[in-house]
Amino acid sequence: EVKVVGLEGSDKLSILRGCPGLPGATGPKGEVGADGPKGERGSPGVVGKAGPAGPKGDRGEKGARGEKGEPGQLQSCATGPRTCKELLTRGHFLSGWHTIYLPDCQPLTVLCDMDTDGGGWTVFQRRSDGSVDFYRDWAAYKRGFGSQLGEFWLGNDHIHALTAQGTNELRVDLVDFEGNHQFAKYRSFQVAGEAEKYKLVLGGFLEGNAGDSLSSHRDQFFSTKDQDNDNHSGNCAEQYHGAWWYNACHSSNLNGRYLRGLHTSYANGVNWRSGRGYNYSYQVSEMKVRLT
Repeated sequence: EVKVVGLEGSDKLSILRGCPGLPGATGPKGEVGADGPKGERGSPGVVGKAGPAGPKGDRGEKGARGEKGEPGQLQSCATGPRTCKELLTRGHFLSGWHTIYLPDCQPLTVLCDMDTDGGGWTVFQRRSDGSVDFYRDWAAYKRGFGSQLGEFWLGNDHIHALTAQGTNELRVDLVDFEGNHQFAKYRSFQVAGEAEKYKLVLGGFLEGNAGDSLSSHRDQFFSTKDQDNDNHSGNCAEQYHGAWWYNACHSSNLNGRYLRGLHTSYANGVNWRSGRGYNYSYQVSEMKVRLT
């Protein structure tokens, strides 16, 4: 409504809106507006099929030569040491664990004593602290047991292989709990194969302040708690808690119980009769061979 003054008493004028007119002509095109902000990246599309293989490239340059590898077992066997004594002659003067090669080319890690009595000894038995149980069966003594860090038995099969080559002398070293050292040496030592029950083939006693407590076991078979091959009516291995070349029964029992010095039980410790007797168990026992 539009208010109008002075129209003969009426102060209102009604204006009715008419119909829209015809559209006008299109105006000129405006200028291009500024670019809007970049939109977010869309999801990746489906992977297309692989294209055909390209042409083969040129051959690359020859690479550098690799480092020399370790010698194979056959080569090592042909040139490797057979005994600790041979290692000593090659300049290995420190005692410790070394690899030697048996006659069948089998590598064997052994403890070499390069210090005692000229060195070159291969140790096959060691007692030192009672950490390893030596009251074991035939199979255990056959294959060997123990730890490189302390006590061990190298294994009857290995001892047989070691002593089957040439003539080996034997040395037994003993230390009591007061620090006193004793030893015994024998002209030769060999252990037969399992078919002969690891029979002890022993030469004559040579020297030593421990005396001779092994000759009475000469030509005896090896016995364990589960295989009694001794000359006693009972089982010496069970009775004296060990494994040894028992006769009926023993003068030495270095694989017996670790009883730490004097003991009241009879002959079941780490005993050497001609040394400290049947009622004293040594702190350290070592049995070792050297090719003569």
